[in-house]
Amino acid sequence: MNEKAYAKAVAKRLACSKARREEFVRDLESDIAASLAEGETWEQVEARMGDPREVAHEFNEGLSEGELAAGRKRKRNKVIGVAAVAVVVVAAVLVAAAWWTMPKSAPAGQSAGLAEQEVLARAQEVIALADERDYGALVAMAPESLRQTMTVQQFADAVDGARATVGGGDWGSFVSFGNAYGVELSQKGVTQEYTETVVVYENAVITYTITFDENMRLTNLFMK
Repeated sequence: MNEKAYAKAVAKRLACSKARREEFVRDLESDIAASLAEGETWEQVEARMGDPREVAHEFNEGLSEGELAAGRKRKRNKVIGVAAVAVVVVAAVLVAAAWWTMPKSAPAGQSAGLAEQEVLARAQEVIALADERDYGALVAMAPESLRQTMTVQQFADAVDGARATVGGGDWGSFVSFGNAYGVELSQKGVTQEYTETVVVYENAVITYTITFDENMRLTNLFMK
């Protein structure tokens, strides 16, 4: 090790107060500098002074009880400081994790480069296909991953089952679209276009929740 590393190795083993430690290190560095100025090589100085652990041990043996108590307090405060930093780091990680897992919102269609009305029009298209019982077209709007796990018949059974129980079952004919809104939600790196559309039928008022992925593929169709 060089002279700076040597002084540092001694300093970290001193059991005194901060002020006394700094004073000792200054004296040690001055002695080293003086020896080097007189022509000794650093290797010679290091060999003469001995192992840093022995230097620190000899110094600590001559300390008063007051200095030893101050040293214990200094080390205890250092541990508390390190723990406090660790808590802050953990808290920062938790905040980052919470930010990552909590949904972030943006105007509907932002990631897809669409206006909100275009996203809502896509939702109305889904509703119209559901009213027409064109389940093949609806399944075709879904991403490949969903098409591989659900057949057209399974999708039809699910939608027909919902229509039979929601709103009393007998909705009657379509009358008009009511209020609608959309928002883009991102969570854990996944972006969804979320829409809610109110539809008025002859015998019922139904709210559709329809979502699309970032490519505007149909990912969810829910009625209530």
